[in-house]
Amino acid sequence: MPRAIWVVVAVVVLAIFGGIVALDHRQTTRGAASLLGFPWRERSEPSRGAGASISPAPARPPAGTRPQRSGPPGPGRIAVLVDDLGARADVFDEILALGRPLTVGVLPDLPLSRRLAREAARAGLEVVVQLPLEPYRFPELDPGPGTLLISMTPEDLGRRTRRLLGAIPEAAGVSTGMGSRFTEDRLRMRAVLDAVARDGRYFVDGLTSAWSVGFDEARSLGVPAARRQVLLDPDEDESTVRARLDWVERWATHRGSVVAIAHGRRLTVRLLAEAVPRWEAHGLRLVPVSTLVTPRSPRRGPVVAPATVGWRRPLAPAGAAAPARPPERAGGRVVAARALSTLGPGG
Repeated sequence: MPRAIWVVVAVVVLAIFGGIVALDHRQTTRGAASLLGFPWRERSEPSRGAGASISPAPARPPAGTRPQRSGPPGPGRIAVLVDDLGARADVFDEILALGRPLTVGVLPDLPLSRRLAREAARAGLEVVVQLPLEPYRFPELDPGPGTLLISMTPEDLGRRTRRLLGAIPEAAGVSTGMGSRFTEDRLRMRAVLDAVARDGRYFVDGLTSAWSVGFDEARSLGVPAARRQVLLDPDEDESTVRARLDWVERWATHRGSVVAIAHGRRLTVRLLAEAVPRWEAHGLRLVPVSTLVTPRSPRRGPVVAPATVGWRRPLAPAGAAAPARPPERAGGRVVAARALSTLGPGG
């Protein structure tokens, strides 16, 4: 073959490889594992053990009240959920000092979970229970006490979920701060969300996996639900957090509303405190997550555990299309072939 053809082939191959690497990096910023095994800084699922850097928690409306429905589209509404709270209180005062209606995710069964939830509720902040769901690379990545595992039966998952909800009675909803593996499993997510539906709380899909079925299953069960659009701090790099705060502003300006999630880190809260006055000067306003959840839809019915031997992953029900799923790789690596929007306008 002429040399020119070989040059063209080489350029095409390099371009394809470069695209694959870029997509692999983009996938890790959305919470999935690197397919190629590159050491990207995957911080969307940090260890949630008792020593993890965590902060205090905001509260829920009075007991017995239902989540607020999305009202008429209001321009420039921003809901920020600060999660990973319950092990430490050093960020809590900074969150309260903002004096804005942030929503706080509390991990149950950590040393300060109950106290922080109560204090947040008294301060008028909205609280959600951050469900400890099994991630890829578990137990290397620890979601915290009481982790819900895909090896559990739907009945066991429902029972454990109800206990976790009861541990934080101030909470208006639940969220997924971890759980890249669990949230891809339709039957088990449905079992968890069935308990959430019966308890009358809303659901926030943190999209720790691009293949999460949480939002769709919540809607099918009639649970008011929202999806995270922007993850503010996939790592602890200040320039990254600043850039994502700008994405939040652009998203809210162009699309009317945005749900952002942030970890309970001092750097993130400090930069958030700088950004909020700028947002407000541009006509944007912070709101609780409950104001941006989709309205409750008709319930399709309870979860029914299939009769299986050895509890294998069930097939899709007859007549239903099986959800497309990425092939699993050794070590729990997953191909994130579906791009969910997690950045901002044009991102």
